[in-house]
Amino acid sequence: MKEKIAILFGGTSVEHDISIITAIQTMRFLPAEYSYIPIYIDKEGLWWTADNLENIKVFQNFKKNAKAKKRVTLVLGENDLLVKKNGRFVHMCKISTVLNCCHGRVGEDGSVQGLFECCDISQTSCGVTSSALCMDKVFMKDVFDANGIPSPKYVSLRKCEYERNKEEKLREVAKALSFPMIVKPANLGSSIGISICEDESKLEEALSLAFSFDEKVLIEVLVQNLREFNCACFSFREELISSSVNEVKNKTNIFTFEDKYLSEHAKNKEVDKNLAKKVARLTENVYELFDCKGVVRVDFLYDEAGKVLYVNEINSIPGSLAFYLFKDVPFKELLRALIEESFSERDKKRRLRTTFESDALKIFEEVKIGSKK
Repeated sequence: MKEKIAILFGGTSVEHDISIITAIQTMRFLPAEYSYIPIYIDKEGLWWTADNLENIKVFQNFKKNAKAKKRVTLVLGENDLLVKKNGRFVHMCKISTVLNCCHGRVGEDGSVQGLFECCDISQTSCGVTSSALCMDKVFMKDVFDANGIPSPKYVSLRKCEYERNKEEKLREVAKALSFPMIVKPANLGSSIGISICEDESKLEEALSLAFSFDEKVLIEVLVQNLREFNCACFSFREELISSSVNEVKNKTNIFTFEDKYLSEHAKNKEVDKNLAKKVARLTENVYELFDCKGVVRVDFLYDEAGKVLYVNEINSIPGSLAFYLFKDVPFKELLRALIEESFSERDKKRRLRTTFESDALKIFEEVKIGSKK
């Protein structure tokens, strides 16, 4: 009997549509030795499966176009997927592993990763802590800073403290960093909600935009003489496998959502060998530092005049699972490796001790700790 793979995608995220593309690509290339069930999280957060989720046209109007759609949910403590029939959830199938194709909040930030842990279901991507740290740009930068990973100088702001005294916080930011600056929502991807501030007059507007997407923002010094690179990495059979290092060509100083996914001009080219080696080495260092699992893409900023390389951010579930960066690994083989590795990680966890016999309950009863007098 084939192992059942749940392909999870969609979600309450601004990257919802890109997640659909990643999932459809994954369904098309999943190795034949596995069966799969697509699980789509709609924009309201409801979980569904249907008979035609491999067709991208379905998502132009999901409620109308989805064929035989059914609500599904998981059972805590078990790897059972339940389906809703006649107003009740009943057993549908056992899930062997989750191939997570979500991008952004809920799907990539550790939320569903914790759910899978509670259900004892293996997954092909990072765990709870790693996912949360990679998603939150401020926590991510704090880890960089504490471990000597080069990254642009930064400060962070929370919405509540900013709104209490805007003028004071604007002065503090202007004093801490030099212009031009770049302002980002802390927990968003695809360059959405990001602004460049050439001077102080634009800072308030940029913060307002970022705070409309998140309760916390990151403000960084803008890297000058900029070139941008990316490199992906995954672990397989105790070995780290890095992709080629590509330079990203975009039309503006920000690699926008449109540049990444909608522009025909977003061409990549390979980087010279010495710089590529440095990028690949840093990618592997970051992967291990954040205890990553599955495919992770690391994005870099390079000051060409100063010859300084910075780590920009980590994508724990990159768009299209970054398969296009692995020139020597076909997408089908990449998926096979991710699934095999998820089973290996599951087996390692199951070998760990999870119980410890003690006399705590007996002692508590004998001494009546905390009992009312």
